[in-house]
This record gives sequence, structure tokens and C-alpha cells, in this order.
Amino acid sequence: MSFEAGDENEADYFDEGVDFDAAEMDEPLNEEAGAGDDEDHFGDNEVVHSSADGNIPMNMDTSGKANSERITTPYMTKYEKARILGTRALQISMNAPVLVPTEGEMDPLAIAQKELLAKKIPLLVRRYLPDGTFEDWSVSELIITD
Repeated sequence: MSFEAGDENEADYFDEGVDFDAAEMDEPLNEEAGAGDDEDHFGDNEVVHSSADGNIPMNMDTSGKANSERITTPYMTKYEKARILGTRALQISMNAPVLVPTEGEMDPLAIAQKELLAKKIPLLVRRYLPDGTFEDWSVSELIITD
């Protein structure tokens, strides 16, 4: 159907230019594996990687073996603390269960700080070593200094 400029039916015709296929509209939005699970597992196996720039080093894969004997310090670094608090605050802001009484507190970062002081954050810190191995430390195992 085409209209010429000044045609009397021009006002009745509106084309957004977007063309949807009916089959695309019927597809489910969430197709992830296990999307229908009834249980929530917030942070059960979540690992926060500890390295200089916050990323996994390029020459190391995540399938490296863990050290059986820990050789790194038991103290949480300020970089690990910042990463842990940021990760946990993001989880809390996305309605993850809070593990300490909030007492009316609404700020996710403040709640994450309370959880850290109570050592209730369900995250692991993975520290990579130069030989390709790594150490996993639970947040509850690390010593926090201010």
C-alpha cells in the first residue's frame, strides 16, 4: 500500500519501520539452564578473583589446581575488601537475601559492611600465585583490619 504526498489517507497510515516475526514473540525470555529451579543459591560458589587489575591473569586458566597448603597472608587487602563489598552490595541491591539484621538500613553498601564485620558474606577470594596455582579463602577466614 503506498500513498502519495497530499493523499487523503496519508493521516491514517503510520509505519514505525520495525518488523517483528510472530515466532520471535512467542519465544520465552529466559532460556538459561536451570532457570526453573525453585531454590535460590546466592553466592554459594561465587569466587571473587584477587589480582592486580581485578581480572584473571591471561596466562592462567581457572582450571588450575588449588594449593593444599596456604602460603599467602590471612589478612584481607584493601583491594579485596573493596571488591568483596562492591560485589555483595550489588547482590543485595538485586534482592539477594540479607544475612544480618538490617535494623531499618536501606543502603546496600552499608548492609554489605555489616555483613563483612559479622563475617557472614558467602563469597570466596581466589588468590592467584605465580606458579599457576591459586588459593581460595572464605571471607569468614580472612582477618579484616580497618
